[in-house]
Amino acid sequence: MAEPRAIERFASLALVLEWALGLRVLAADLVQWYTQRKGVLCVFPDTKVYWFLAGTIRDGTPYEVLDWGEIPHFALRTPGYPLFLAVCRFLFGDRPIAVRLVQAGLGVLCVWLVYRLTDLFLPERERAGGERPRRWTPALVAAALVAFNPYFIVTSALILTEAVFLPLMLFGLWALAVLWTGDDASAPRRRGWAWALGAGFAWGAAVLVRPSWALFPPAALLAWVVASGRGRRVAAVRGAGLVVLGTVVVMAPWWVRNERLFGRFVPTAIWTGASLYDGLNPRATGASNMDFMNDPALWPLDEETQDALLRDRALAFARDRPGRALGLAAVKFARYWSPWPNAESFRSPLVALASATFTIPLFILMALGVWDRRRDPRALVILAGPLLYFCAMHMVFASSMRYRIPAEMPAMVLAAIGVQRLSHRLARDRDRSVVESH
Repeated sequence: MAEPRAIERFASLALVLEWALGLRVLAADLVQWYTQRKGVLCVFPDTKVYWFLAGTIRDGTPYEVLDWGEIPHFALRTPGYPLFLAVCRFLFGDRPIAVRLVQAGLGVLCVWLVYRLTDLFLPERERAGGERPRRWTPALVAAALVAFNPYFIVTSALILTEAVFLPLMLFGLWALAVLWTGDDASAPRRRGWAWALGAGFAWGAAVLVRPSWALFPPAALLAWVVASGRGRRVAAVRGAGLVVLGTVVVMAPWWVRNERLFGRFVPTAIWTGASLYDGLNPRATGASNMDFMNDPALWPLDEETQDALLRDRALAFARDRPGRALGLAAVKFARYWSPWPNAESFRSPLVALASATFTIPLFILMALGVWDRRRDPRALVILAGPLLYFCAMHMVFASSMRYRIPAEMPAMVLAAIGVQRLSHRLARDRDRSVVESH
């Protein structure tokens, strides 16, 4: 047998996972060194709120934040990520580096989940069970794209919701891909009820970590039911119902707690009004700027009154100035798809060049993957759906490329399919040139 090419010697899932772990541990150490040098808990200020709420869970004190004039906020953030931090702090003490290292492990789990997800969109001959050793299959390419993506690596090191949200989102997408079998499926999947409940549990937890995910699961389930043929629609409705049941089971304790506190149904957090006004107000630029919360007419209000007032102001702004609202939507669209960071602290010609050099080819590969699967609603919903969903959402709310990063992870499957399509095209062109030369 011929010796494998040098690049094929690295075609190993175990090796990709090892590199993924090493790079994320290194990023955790570097971010910890940077924050200690700066004297801060983490790079972004949101971390302080999550860290404080984690302390209330660990210590058994009321789950509330006193802010803006010592006004209590009982549902400022959903409890998913604070609960994760509370467990880490209970096990390892108040050491941010321990949280970052646990999240490094979750980052490696994401690499494996993308590998498994990709497998479900490949022909049987190219799947993991039947692949030849030392071969860069699309599943392994997708895993490598996640493992070496610098933004995914840094995300694991930051004490922010993305680190926990990503594996929950990916597991739910994987489970949906198992349930929503392609046209070439020869037999129905076994244990479908377990996959459906698992998707519901994962997505319910994902919403409690990141409430902005709340509208995607019902949209994806509706697409699954509508796209299913007559012979599969009943099974799709049954599976979608089990997904909803799993989601309700996970989120019900938070709903019951909020009902007791507020006397009404509060599905996630009481912060939508502030977030909406952040994106739709006379001074809005497309970026997030919460300075308006220091307005003496706002911060003394209780959180429900404050939320309703800000929501009404945002809707009034959009209604009275539709042209300005549409202009802001265009700005937010550009910020979301920016190939380099939007934040002022990360802006430099070198960072912009390095980021664009990596991101723009990735966009091209994802576009090739979308084109390849353009007639496959299952692939478009599961792989491209999150990217388009968050884009639409942040054309209303404040926008940044940071909100695109989590949605890019399932889209790495499309990028790997794009790599495969491009390599096949290059191989055909090379063979044609060889034939013509003879």
